[in-house]
Amino acid sequence: MTPTDPQDRQTALATSSAWPDVEGLSVTVVGLGKSGVAAANALARRGARVLCIDDKPEHELSDALGRLLPDVQAHCGASGPLGRRGDLFVLSPGIMPHSRRFRDIQGMATAVLSEIELFYRLDRGHRHGLGHPIVAISGTDGKTTTTLWTAHLLRQAGRQVVVGGNIGDPLCDFLDTMGADDIVVAEVSAFQLYTCSAFRPRAAVVTNIAADHLDWFAGDMASYVRTKAKVGDAMGAGDTLFLNGDDPELATERARLQAGVPHAWANFTVRGLPHCGFGFDGTTLQWCLAPGAQVPLVDQSELGSLGAHPIEGIHNVENALGASALALSLATPLTAVRAGLRSFSLPSHRLEPVGSIGRVRFVDDSKATNPHAAIAGLQAIRIGEGERLVWIGGGSEKDADFAELAEVVGGRAASVILLGQTAERIAAVLPRGLDTHRVARLEDAVPLGLQLAGDAGVVLLSPACASFDMFRGYAHRGEVFATAVKRLQQAIGTAAV
Repeated sequence: MTPTDPQDRQTALATSSAWPDVEGLSVTVVGLGKSGVAAANALARRGARVLCIDDKPEHELSDALGRLLPDVQAHCGASGPLGRRGDLFVLSPGIMPHSRRFRDIQGMATAVLSEIELFYRLDRGHRHGLGHPIVAISGTDGKTTTTLWTAHLLRQAGRQVVVGGNIGDPLCDFLDTMGADDIVVAEVSAFQLYTCSAFRPRAAVVTNIAADHLDWFAGDMASYVRTKAKVGDAMGAGDTLFLNGDDPELATERARLQAGVPHAWANFTVRGLPHCGFGFDGTTLQWCLAPGAQVPLVDQSELGSLGAHPIEGIHNVENALGASALALSLATPLTAVRAGLRSFSLPSHRLEPVGSIGRVRFVDDSKATNPHAAIAGLQAIRIGEGERLVWIGGGSEKDADFAELAEVVGGRAASVILLGQTAERIAAVLPRGLDTHRVARLEDAVPLGLQLAGDAGVVLLSPACASFDMFRGYAHRGEVFATAVKRLQQAIGTAAV
């Protein structure tokens, strides 16, 4: 029986995982980014009373305001309301859980949700309470590559797939356009998972854990790890969770799973073959069904061999194993998985060749926005005999620890070019005697990199930092790098390779 009192109904929906009817529901959406607009419009289309609030002034939000449906109320500016007491709140990922703003909202709200949680509940409210199958990818690094690779494998088998979440479009944008047989492949962030309670993927993976965005968790690494692994918390019978079996930060989560959970789970590893799960024997990616019973997928050398360029690096073997695990858990034919492992191309700004000048290659790994990702990029680059590696690093400050990165840079790079807010902090931990340079602009690093590489080598942009001190995002940073390479090619008279 549905409660008739509005507040009772709000409370009942707060604890329900399926929302078939939100007519008259009172919701405050905090933040008018892409996910906030998508959430507000999805609710308004279903008859909810929606209030959107954002601290930015109206003139900075003209595009977002123009995309809101007419029935949505909006208040802009820091002097606006915090929201309506008793509302369900859909929260922007930018509001940190240790902030006063978050605590104030908790005191007002019947419940606090993320946009992916809202999508799940609205989607489950239809199709007899089942919703569409969801594949979710959590972790620190490799999420986007694993997400896109998983979608590619599913499409190889003829499945209809929508991709969104923390990349591309918010999930709520797909609610009214998905077909009955669509599979949702979602990259999910810790910010989104933090306020999830019902979100239940059919299959999920945690790619790895490295210190990143710890400011959002007030420096609490254990909370960060627990939130990343929360992607599997609502799983039940018929669902499968895959964890990186090599990651020491996930040891507590693996122990928790071993103690007993209502869903299937398995590890993937690049350090051999597990009894059950997915592994790598140094040459071939393997699906391990039982001790001594393996099904070969592809050789490492075949990854991306039919795509735009070969896919290198042990971290991409991890990504391929995670994607294969997810696809196979949804009964994707083995032939389609093998074909998709060969034909996938890495997305832009992930070890992407952007040109050569003579025997010097320029590689864009701008997506490496933390030290862990940059280490993976540095280790993945193949340096031939007589070649020099020039590393370009630095960017905006996130209180990262650069000690391990400095050790890897010292062991691989012949020269270093630093820029951005973190330049001096990185320089301070680099090995003494390492040839180190500083530039004010990324455009200046390209000709300097060519000079430092000498007759042959690689100039690698793998910054280990976010980009917001100088660029709109990592993609913009990569585009600036590629444009600078092309301009240098034209100036020298060298055609792009």
